[in-house]
Amino acid sequence: MNKNDMKNDISHLDGHRVMFTSEYQPSPEAKSKGWERRRAKQEIMDMITRLRDLSMKDLEDLKEDIKNNPDKHTVLEAKMVQYISKERFTVDFLDRNVGRAPQDIDVTTGGEKIDTVVVKFIETKDEAGNKCNESIEEDTTSREEV
Repeated sequence: MNKNDMKNDISHLDGHRVMFTSEYQPSPEAKSKGWERRRAKQEIMDMITRLRDLSMKDLEDLKEDIKNNPDKHTVLEAKMVQYISKERFTVDFLDRNVGRAPQDIDVTTGGEKIDTVVVKFIETKDEAGNKCNESIEEDTTSREEV
């Protein structure tokens, strides 16, 4: 057993060795159910893709056909047409295909509002040893929100 095998075989939760063997794999039934679920998800996404490429007239015609001939359409197709026709689908559609807008996350203030800004001037010396800033002042003016 090489060095990487040893490192990968140790469970970091309880310290016991866990070998990568068939006994630690899901059962064939569990794998089968997992693949069925994956296929169902893919079928839904394929149908959404097909429906979103229809013209508005074709979508309205499909809605009418589902209403008049329900025996020719699956429940999934009827539900997807209902879903894609709703107004809130637009936001969900954009989130899935374009992504949500980036958000600024405040990791420094813990969510507290910053009311004032403090500016301090630090005395520095130039190359000749002369002081560049002669005074240190503190500006505690409040920041205005726009």
